[in-house]
Amino acid sequence: MVAAESLDRFESLWFYMAFYLRFERQKHQLSQSQMGQIMGINKYGVSNFEAGRNRLTQEQARRIDQKWETGGFWEGMRGFALKYGRNEEWAKQLRDFETGAMVVKMYHGRVIPVPLQTEDYARALITAGRMVVDVEEAVRARMARQALLLEQLPRMRLWILLDQRALEEAPNGDPALMRAQLAHIRELSERVSVRVVPRSVHAHIGVDGDFELITTASGKDVAYVWAQLGGRLVGDSTEVRVLSQRYDTIGAQAKSEDDSRESIRKSEGAP
Repeated sequence: MVAAESLDRFESLWFYMAFYLRFERQKHQLSQSQMGQIMGINKYGVSNFEAGRNRLTQEQARRIDQKWETGGFWEGMRGFALKYGRNEEWAKQLRDFETGAMVVKMYHGRVIPVPLQTEDYARALITAGRMVVDVEEAVRARMARQALLLEQLPRMRLWILLDQRALEEAPNGDPALMRAQLAHIRELSERVSVRVVPRSVHAHIGVDGDFELITTASGKDVAYVWAQLGGRLVGDSTEVRVLSQRYDTIGAQAKSEDDSRESIRKSEGAP
């Protein structure tokens, strides 16, 4: 059984679109290669979309609407999926894209991102949120995602931008916990690019929220925007390009890797 045949189309709008595209393609007696010509991608891209692994871009939706004269059906469905898509599905999709990625870039303004967190910091952060019933299970899931990313080094390049304020206070206010966290970051900074945006920079484009940029194993660029109650995976090339520009803008105001390591050492109180 191919992946598309086992897809539960009622799980999300994206999966329903994947199911319905395959249904329409077969009704029109088109191969995946022929469908790819309509969408402007190859047959593997069509296969990934029908399996629910990839998301329809605005340009692809527009091309299908024009070819089949649907009156904007696919572009409209994509808009609904973006607006009402389930965050749980986005989180799973994020893990899938991180697996085997060539480059992952993260910006975080208030908290330490997952790849750099100690288990104690992760536990304190999850506990402080008061939204998780099984804290230990959530910690294990977070550490599993961390391991997935760090185990791919140095084959994968991991770049992280952090605001200085993220280094200054533990989620539970415990100075000892934070010292251990900072020492952990300083150690990892030998393997991961960690750069700190100093407090002197004040407000910058990053105040709009944390986000992540991913270049997948296939060379596809996607992004993930963090928000209340979850986040949103961004596959549209224009939106990804805007986020990439924002990352570069924040990075231009950050300290060098060496200077950032020194800032972390000072925050840690190490000699």
